[in-house]
Amino acid sequence: MTLLRRLALPVLIGIWAAWFCIVHAPVYLPAVTPAMRGAQPAPGAGPQRVFGYATLTVPLVRMVVIGRPVQAQPAQLAGFDREGRTIRPAAGTLLEGQVFSVTAEGLLRLDRYERLGARYRRDLMRLSDGTEAWVYRLVPDAAS
Repeated sequence: MTLLRRLALPVLIGIWAAWFCIVHAPVYLPAVTPAMRGAQPAPGAGPQRVFGYATLTVPLVRMVVIGRPVQAQPAQLAGFDREGRTIRPAAGTLLEGQVFSVTAEGLLRLDRYERLGARYRRDLMRLSDGTEAWVYRLVPDAAS
Protein backbone atom coordinates (compact mmCIF):
# COMPACT_ATOMS: atom_id res chain seq x y z
CA MET A 1 0.00 0.00 0.00
CA THR A 2 2.90 2.37 0.71
CA LEU A 3 4.20 1.95 -2.86
CA LEU A 4 0.74 2.73 -4.22
CA ARG A 5 0.58 5.91 -2.14
CA ARG A 6 4.05 6.99 -3.28
CA LEU A 7 3.13 6.47 -6.93
CA ALA A 8 -0.30 8.11 -6.76
CA LEU A 9 0.87 11.74 -6.72
CA PRO A 10 3.43 11.42 -9.57
CA VAL A 11 0.86 9.56 -11.68
CA LEU A 12 -1.78 12.23 -11.04
CA ILE A 13 0.73 14.97 -11.87
CA GLY A 14 1.65 13.16 -15.09
CA ILE A 15 -2.00 12.83 -16.10
CA TRP A 16 -2.61 16.51 -15.35
CA ALA A 17 0.50 17.54 -17.33
CA ALA A 18 -0.58 15.45 -20.33
CA TRP A 19 -4.08 16.94 -20.21
CA PHE A 20 -2.65 20.47 -19.93
CA CYS A 21 -0.39 19.95 -22.96
CA ILE A 22 -3.20 18.49 -25.04
CA VAL A 23 -5.69 21.24 -24.23
CA HIS A 24 -3.58 24.35 -23.65
CA ALA A 25 -0.01 23.90 -24.87
CA PRO A 26 0.21 21.54 -27.85
CA VAL A 27 4.00 21.62 -28.05
CA TYR A 28 3.86 18.51 -30.26
CA LEU A 29 2.20 20.46 -33.11
CA PRO A 30 4.38 22.39 -35.57
CA ALA A 31 4.50 26.16 -35.11
CA VAL A 32 2.38 28.44 -37.29
CA THR A 33 4.61 29.60 -40.14
CA PRO A 34 4.17 32.45 -42.65
CA ALA A 35 3.61 29.81 -45.37
CA MET A 36 0.83 28.30 -43.27
CA ARG A 37 -0.84 31.67 -42.74
CA GLY A 38 -0.66 32.35 -46.48
CA ALA A 39 -2.18 28.96 -47.32
CA GLN A 40 -5.13 29.22 -44.92
CA PRO A 41 -8.43 29.69 -46.71
CA ALA A 42 -10.79 31.85 -44.67
CA PRO A 43 -12.99 29.49 -42.67
CA GLY A 44 -16.00 31.79 -42.25
CA ALA A 45 -17.97 32.20 -39.04
CA GLY A 46 -19.17 29.51 -36.70
CA PRO A 47 -18.28 25.83 -36.44
CA GLN A 48 -16.32 24.36 -39.33
CA ARG A 49 -16.94 20.89 -40.73
CA VAL A 50 -13.91 18.75 -41.60
CA PHE A 51 -13.84 15.47 -43.55
CA GLY A 52 -11.14 13.08 -42.41
CA TYR A 53 -10.19 10.01 -44.44
CA ALA A 54 -7.02 8.77 -42.71
CA THR A 55 -5.60 9.56 -39.26
CA LEU A 56 -8.42 12.02 -38.51
CA THR A 57 -10.87 9.11 -38.48
CA VAL A 58 -9.23 7.89 -35.24
CA PRO A 59 -10.96 9.43 -32.16
CA LEU A 60 -7.76 9.56 -30.07
CA VAL A 61 -5.87 11.36 -32.85
CA ARG A 62 -8.69 13.91 -33.19
CA MET A 63 -8.71 14.52 -29.43
CA VAL A 64 -4.95 15.04 -29.20
CA VAL A 65 -4.80 17.28 -32.29
CA ILE A 66 -7.94 19.35 -31.62
CA GLY A 67 -7.49 19.45 -27.85
CA ARG A 68 -10.81 17.93 -26.86
CA PRO A 69 -12.93 14.91 -27.75
CA VAL A 70 -14.79 15.49 -31.02
CA GLN A 71 -17.62 13.24 -32.15
CA ALA A 72 -17.65 12.28 -35.82
CA GLN A 73 -20.19 10.74 -38.16
CA PRO A 74 -19.54 8.53 -41.17
CA ALA A 75 -19.42 10.47 -44.42
CA GLN A 76 -18.48 9.95 -48.05
CA LEU A 77 -16.75 12.03 -50.68
CA ALA A 78 -18.03 11.19 -54.16
CA GLY A 79 -15.64 10.99 -57.09
CA PHE A 80 -12.46 10.55 -55.06
CA ASP A 81 -10.28 7.65 -53.98
CA ARG A 82 -7.49 7.49 -51.41
CA GLU A 83 -3.98 7.08 -52.76
CA GLY A 84 -1.42 6.81 -50.00
CA ARG A 85 -1.61 9.93 -47.86
CA THR A 86 -3.86 11.90 -50.18
CA ILE A 87 -6.93 11.63 -52.38
CA ARG A 88 -7.25 11.79 -56.13
CA PRO A 89 -10.21 12.15 -58.49
CA ALA A 90 -11.70 8.78 -59.47
CA ALA A 91 -14.99 8.78 -61.33
CA GLY A 92 -17.73 6.59 -59.91
CA THR A 93 -16.08 6.03 -56.52
CA LEU A 94 -16.99 6.95 -52.94
CA LEU A 95 -14.28 7.72 -50.40
CA GLU A 96 -15.33 6.64 -46.91
CA GLY A 97 -14.38 8.87 -44.01
CA GLN A 98 -15.62 10.81 -40.99
CA VAL A 99 -17.03 14.32 -40.75
CA PHE A 100 -16.80 16.39 -37.59
CA SER A 101 -17.16 20.01 -36.48
CA VAL A 102 -14.47 22.20 -34.93
CA THR A 103 -14.08 25.78 -33.76
CA ALA A 104 -11.73 28.25 -35.48
CA GLU A 105 -9.10 27.31 -32.87
CA GLY A 106 -9.61 23.61 -33.62
CA LEU A 107 -9.23 24.31 -37.34
CA LEU A 108 -5.94 26.13 -36.69
CA ARG A 109 -4.70 23.15 -34.67
CA LEU A 110 -5.65 20.85 -37.57
CA ASP A 111 -3.78 23.18 -39.96
CA ARG A 112 -0.71 22.88 -37.74
CA TYR A 113 -1.04 19.09 -37.54
CA GLU A 114 -1.39 18.76 -41.32
CA ARG A 115 1.41 21.34 -41.87
CA LEU A 116 -0.82 23.43 -44.07
CA GLY A 117 1.05 25.01 -46.96
CA ALA A 118 4.09 22.75 -46.58
CA ARG A 119 2.58 19.27 -46.69
CA TYR A 120 -1.19 19.66 -47.14
CA ARG A 121 -3.67 22.18 -48.47
CA ARG A 122 -7.20 22.62 -47.17
CA ASP A 123 -10.03 22.63 -49.74
CA LEU A 124 -13.74 23.18 -49.17
CA MET A 125 -15.43 20.23 -50.92
CA ARG A 126 -18.98 18.94 -51.31
CA LEU A 127 -19.66 15.59 -49.62
CA SER A 128 -21.97 12.99 -51.14
CA ASP A 129 -24.86 14.15 -48.88
CA GLY A 130 -24.62 17.65 -50.41
CA THR A 131 -23.01 19.37 -47.41
CA GLU A 132 -19.59 20.99 -47.54
CA ALA A 133 -16.54 20.24 -45.41
CA TRP A 134 -12.86 21.10 -45.38
CA VAL A 135 -10.65 18.32 -46.77
CA TYR A 136 -6.87 18.18 -46.37
CA ARG A 137 -5.12 17.15 -49.59
CA LEU A 138 -1.42 16.47 -50.03
CA VAL A 139 0.47 19.25 -51.84
CA PRO A 140 1.87 17.69 -55.04
CA ASP A 141 5.48 18.61 -54.17
CA ALA A 142 5.11 16.90 -50.75
CA ALA A 143 4.21 13.53 -52.30
CA SER A 144 7.85 12.51 -52.70
